[in-house]
Amino acid sequence: MSQITSTGLTLLLNGLPYFISPHIAATLSLQSGVPKYVEDVLDFVPVAVLPAASRADNVSQIFTAWKDVDDVFQSGFMRLLLNQTNNSDTSIAPDIQITNETPSAVISFTTRSNVPKGPYFLRKGTGDLHQAYRLYDDTAGAFTEALLDNNDGTFQVLSAKIPGSATFTIGVPSRLYYEPSDTKPLAGVRIAVKDIFSLAGVKQSNGNRAWYHLYPANNVTGTAISRLIEAGAIVVGTQKLSQFATSEVATVDWVDYHSPFNPRGDGYQDPSSSSSGAGASVASYGWLDAAVGTDTGGSIRSPAGSAHTHSNQSNK
Repeated sequence: MSQITSTGLTLLLNGLPYFISPHIAATLSLQSGVPKYVEDVLDFVPVAVLPAASRADNVSQIFTAWKDVDDVFQSGFMRLLLNQTNNSDTSIAPDIQITNETPSAVISFTTRSNVPKGPYFLRKGTGDLHQAYRLYDDTAGAFTEALLDNNDGTFQVLSAKIPGSATFTIGVPSRLYYEPSDTKPLAGVRIAVKDIFSLAGVKQSNGNRAWYHLYPANNVTGTAISRLIEAGAIVVGTQKLSQFATSEVATVDWVDYHSPFNPRGDGYQDPSSSSSGAGASVASYGWLDAAVGTDTGGSIRSPAGSAHTHSNQSNK
């Protein structure tokens, strides 16, 4: 008996790489069919879910505001707009003109749960809505794995690759899905984690290939990272460290994995250690908000100093 499991889908939208999560965010009951002129890829179409109480005269302003704060949303999601309603009436006409290009189609829908606003991919045949992830190259060589949250307390490796890339591909979800609150002050904050912490469902290396291949995936997430996740942080991947968090010097002492690239100066300076990936990534990527490292003798402070970034060594 064979078993086929979806691990997601990678595609280009207006030339930019995206990943369609295999997890269903919601199943919608559409009040009309998707227009034939809206192009699909393997039955998926890019859509934008409008916020509650949207009106035809403020949709353009909404999208302008979205583009200012979110790197996932773009004009490719504006062709088909989804308007959540509890009845058959909607305050937005079936077709509205947002730009000087072709009109946007508007479809009302109902669902059992509230759907966060933002860009998604809709599967036409089922009404299933999937979150959109923007894909980026790890040009600094800072990551050991790209991760996808399974929404059940575990993670899986993000099975995405930007065509022509010689580095890891990292996926980030839309910032529009998340609203900070008193209970989730870090909602939507993108973080990466030093590959010395335990993450459920993820194999760790501690900077050593033998360790990675010898031990199975972790079955629990460590307390420090769990608290960040509970506060709303989004873990997008694990990051390089010098082997077993020692004080290796780039690149002579880095044997199992290549040292990350420090983006300062000529781009080939020592990133310091041991939280090397953390310092290099925060200095290199605007799409990453923070990185979690460890520090007993300068392992956070030194990489931050080398990369000219802020660091915080927490104490009890």
